[in-house]
Amino acid sequence: MKILSQYVALCFLISLVACSNESNQIYEKRTKKIFAHVIQDSEFAITENNFRITNRLHIGEAIQKRGNANFPQNEVILFCNLTLVEEMLIIEPLYINYCPYKITATEVGKKIIIGTRLLPEKTGNKKMDKIAKKINNILRSVVDYAASEDPFLLEQN
Repeated sequence: MKILSQYVALCFLISLVACSNESNQIYEKRTKKIFAHVIQDSEFAITENNFRITNRLHIGEAIQKRGNANFPQNEVILFCNLTLVEEMLIIEPLYINYCPYKITATEVGKKIIIGTRLLPEKTGNKKMDKIAKKINNILRSVVDYAASEDPFLLEQN
């Protein structure tokens, strides 16, 4: 019976991995920049791409205030562009689950990891794939700029 339950668990795990799709794709970059500069550069790149910052989650700071003074810095920046969201939701209303978009910054040792979750680009719907590629390009450019030492990176995109 134990072998059967282990087999079932293994099959379930394999099916989960096999069924995973690109909607869980995370795009990340690492940098040695100061955390505050990463946040400032993220905010700048977000607004330069005509997005509005809707909220900030200061997770690391909140955990530090709860008593874990050595907890690393972690922040989530939430943002939106209603024109792009409208276009996306007309095509696929369930993509509301991707809103708002987010950029994360996480302190890991002496580095900062900047990341974002990308939208699936191979949905079988050409219109949705096109808007997802457009949004993903913007999300990648924000992460790239936040990680870069090059202040002119945005002008190249």
